[in-house]
Amino acid sequence: MKKFPFLEIGIVLATFVLLYILIYPGYLKSKAMNQKYDVISNIYAVKTAYEMFTTLDYNGTLPDNVNEKMVEYLNSFGVKNPYTNQSYTQSDLKVYSLENPIEVADNTLSGKHGLQRGAPGTFGIGIYIPDLSTYRQLEEKQDKTKDEKKRMEKIVLEVRKYTVIGFGSDSIPVTMKDMSEEKEEVYYLTGEKTAVEE
Repeated sequence: MKKFPFLEIGIVLATFVLLYILIYPGYLKSKAMNQKYDVISNIYAVKTAYEMFTTLDYNGTLPDNVNEKMVEYLNSFGVKNPYTNQSYTQSDLKVYSLENPIEVADNTLSGKHGLQRGAPGTFGIGIYIPDLSTYRQLEEKQDKTKDEKKRMEKIVLEVRKYTVIGFGSDSIPVTMKDMSEEKEEVYYLTGEKTAVEE
């Protein structure tokens, strides 16, 4: 009668445990990198969907909001949230305002883009409207003079530039190393109004 080969089974189990310990952390790191690059790829799709929405549905004026039509354009590209594997909804696209051109170009983690937060795999669209801060100051003023009211009417609250960022697994904007490979910077795309004014 042959004894059950406990030693052989133990060796096989130890080999599987060792392989798991060696391979699994690399697998997790590779999966996280793939998800990050999927978000970056989807940022391009969001930018394209935003521009399609601008051109086809908003008469060439950059909108300061997101609606179902834009999400429909985005999903027509076949993109999915890499963290949930679901199609995008309107709540996956958050709009935030940029007060000046410096905020548009600031890609530091302490800048306006870097301070945004969102669910993993979702997006933020930053919009820059010239004279928004002036308009808000006038709007908040209680007793406006006639000249101030006229000035408010003349301020064109029209989006001129926009940026698109994506959020990673930690709910902060996706980052990339700078040219020196030393500093992390927010990865974003930017665009601006190119339609001819009437």
